[in-house]
Amino acid sequence: MSEKVQREFFERLAARYDSRFCRSRWARNQQLKAAQVAKVLGPAMREGPIIEIGCGTGQIAAELLAANPGLRYVGADLSPGMLDIARGRLAAYEDRVELRVAERNEVPSNGDRYAGAFGIDVLHHVETAPELLRNLRSTLHPGGPVVFLEANPIFPITTVVGLIYKEERGVFNMRPKILGPWLRDAGFQQVDVSLGPVYTPPGPERLSPALDWIDRALAKTPLVRNLALYFKAQGRAPAA
Repeated sequence: MSEKVQREFFERLAARYDSRFCRSRWARNQQLKAAQVAKVLGPAMREGPIIEIGCGTGQIAAELLAANPGLRYVGADLSPGMLDIARGRLAAYEDRVELRVAERNEVPSNGDRYAGAFGIDVLHHVETAPELLRNLRSTLHPGGPVVFLEANPIFPITTVVGLIYKEERGVFNMRPKILGPWLRDAGFQQVDVSLGPVYTPPGPERLSPALDWIDRALAKTPLVRNLALYFKAQGRAPAA
């Protein structure tokens, strides 16, 4: 799917994006995803700027910035409408945040070198993801970590969304046998692609302990384990 089609899709979606799947009402899934990202990026979050590819409305960034006072963050997205919403959401962290429009698989840098990078549900929207990943690797510090959380196409809701929206159909290509080679061919090392956690639907904060317990139980059930919400694809830029 072309960049133009994807940009138009997200421009139309921007105003109601946060209301999809109860994102704006219950933040549990965003918090859990942010925790996964933070775990992979580790010390890099204190060492220099971190870039998010496809930052959308800034939901994950808000969680990371609130939990990591030393984090310097750059968010890149192809949709100006999504960036406008992110700008409002992240206004409280203005001195630590820079938001940039991304085009043609370029990674905005202004000469910056990033300590680490991440993306959430973004690669399946990119027309030529291997090119984007090569460009990203060239902007990272030696040894800089990268992690992408990409939707698992057999997760039931993901399957339905992929069938309904043509702009989401790339999700059916999100498999370890594709994600792993993409990262390796882009020059990343220590590449690993694994199933993320099994998620129950989001709910009120008071239910989080119970939902967390259910998630852990489901993760130990072999067939259900394969229905994890996303794949976690991670690696590191080559060391100097």
